[in-house]
Amino acid sequence: MATIAANIRLIKATFKLGTDTYTEHVSQYEFVPTTPSISYTDVGGVVHKLAADESDWTLNLTLLQDFSATGLAKYMLDHAGDEAEVEIVDGPATWTAAVTCVPPRIGGAPKTVGTSQIALPSSKPSWAATPA
Repeated sequence: MATIAANIRLIKATFKLGTDTYTEHVSQYEFVPTTPSISYTDVGGVVHKLAADESDWTLNLTLLQDFSATGLAKYMLDHAGDEAEVEIVDGPATWTAAVTCVPPRIGGAPKTVGTSQIALPSSKPSWAATPA
């Protein structure tokens, strides 16, 4: 059996929504799958667990509360419910997905940077090798 070396790296990405790049607006991203499972108990009392073929996906973002005309938070607020294409280039991987915009939280504690955590319903992210 072969030993496969790990490609350990720091996360350093760019974030694009539609045709605009918002890298400076996003401090964290993660695509999260939710794979539903179904259980069925037969008359003999045996539990059968079945995993669904498709996962639902969510793109979790932490973003600045930049509500200026060109801010990502303002875009999300103005386009809540609209679908948009995201592209995240993270080292050797380029991820693309269709997401549904949701409004961010507004406000927070004083003397802190205003950020919001949002969960965007997403299609399954597509992977492509980042061009060299």
